[in-house]
Amino acid sequence: MRRFSLIVAVFVTVMISTLPLSAQEGAEARKAVDKEAKKAEKTELKVIEIEPFSYAAVEMTGSYEKHGDAFMKLYSAVGMQGLPMTEAPFGIYWNSPDDTAEEELKWEIGMPVPGDKELAAPIVLKKWEWTTVIQKDFDGVIDGDEIKAAYYGMYEWVEANGYEIAGPMLERFLNSPSANDKGEMIGKVQIVFPVKKK
Repeated sequence: MRRFSLIVAVFVTVMISTLPLSAQEGAEARKAVDKEAKKAEKTELKVIEIEPFSYAAVEMTGSYEKHGDAFMKLYSAVGMQGLPMTEAPFGIYWNSPDDTAEEELKWEIGMPVPGDKELAAPIVLKKWEWTTVIQKDFDGVIDGDEIKAAYYGMYEWVEANGYEIAGPMLERFLNSPSANDKGEMIGKVQIVFPVKKK
């Protein structure tokens, strides 16, 4: 059980800060957005095909500040039910605080599991069905304008290339974050957008 508690403690520190948020006002935020948009162009985002996968999920409604509780429930249930933890955990976000009231936000915290597993509450077995996606591996400051700008750069790429968002956004948490000398949290997050042609 101690193993799961340690993993939860690591990931809870970044759950809220890695979520897509509204654009920040001011010149500095706009500069960060422009910088990341240009970076997205340089990295040549492209549409790829991925395989569907089954996952164990804790389904949540309401504030993203509940991420700590969601991760605690997930890791506790995974440990108690003897499920393998061989891949990175992720968050799935069905709507956005940009246009949805906080109490109506729908999101999940999950991890891949074999599709034939029988799960018990508080986790449920679900399937990721969206196979056409773009994805970006973000490596940098995860609690400021830099990661938020990465999302905007991806949205701009989607629009500019004749696509539209086709499903919920997924964030895969690739490492344990650490603070730099400025106190900023540095980490790696894979951002995945399901897309389809307009």
